[in-house]
Amino acid sequence: MDELEDSNGSEVESVCQDDVTEVADTKEKPDLPHSAKDRWGKLKTTMTVTNQITVKKNRRLDRGDSFLRKFSTRNQAEIEVSPNTEDSQTETRRNTKHKTLKSFVIHPSGGFMFYWLGVVTLSVLYNLWTCIAREAFREIQKGYMAVWFCLDGICDFVYICDIFVQFRTGYLLQGLMVYDSTKLCKNYIKDRCFITDVVSLLPLDLVQFYTGVHPMLRFPRFLKIYRSVRFMHMYESRTAYPNLLRVASLSHILFLGSHWFAAFYYLISEAEGFEGEWSYHEPIGEYAAVTRKYLASLYWSTLTLTTIGDLPPPDTNWQ
Repeated sequence: MDELEDSNGSEVESVCQDDVTEVADTKEKPDLPHSAKDRWGKLKTTMTVTNQITVKKNRRLDRGDSFLRKFSTRNQAEIEVSPNTEDSQTETRRNTKHKTLKSFVIHPSGGFMFYWLGVVTLSVLYNLWTCIAREAFREIQKGYMAVWFCLDGICDFVYICDIFVQFRTGYLLQGLMVYDSTKLCKNYIKDRCFITDVVSLLPLDLVQFYTGVHPMLRFPRFLKIYRSVRFMHMYESRTAYPNLLRVASLSHILFLGSHWFAAFYYLISEAEGFEGEWSYHEPIGEYAAVTRKYLASLYWSTLTLTTIGDLPPPDTNWQ
């Protein structure tokens, strides 16, 4: 009997211990998930608050610098502006509204300006070479009236475009490139080049409707030669053979001078009726061809400028 009681007591004690263990486990198991949830919740709340504080700081401090917007060497479209502030949104809308004009600002020493000055130089040279030749040797003008009219119109169009190009050409202010449209316009208008460009486009060609065909009425176009000088300076700084370029430029100037003196020689001979040994022969027969007129006049002007050869002395004051 005692043994049975002992065995029953031990069984009861083991069952009680198992119950206590299960109760303890059930108490400890819910605590672990609650503690993990609390930790993750606190961490999530901390991260959220930190992000909000960072955003508020950025809203207060991330403002576009007005000095950089005005004087930056980059285009305004390339400057990053924070879209989180009202000022930045207003500036973004303003930049979008004038995006085309603000982005088209030409660097005065850039590649576009170099090639554009080359086009302007061709127009200037066209006027310098052809106007005096068409005035002196009228066969050139009368034989190709439509061609000369079209070429004159193209050169005038280039001159007009050059004015717009200079309105959009940037300049340096205290070492920084200016991109503001209003300042660019004021800078060009105050410059004497603006007056020169306007005078060079005077429509004196319309006078030909009353006086007849006189291509030399386009002489104001010669004032644009200052752009050609600028082009030569840029070309010398870009080429690997600046001395060769200077020699070519000097040779061109000499040929251009001979060309003009040849035209003057023929005009003076024509004005005095082709009389005397000094004047050109009377344009009859083989001397009437325009090529013979020009080459003989060019030969005389070359000998005169180089002081080579024996030329007859002039007979009149004009000669």
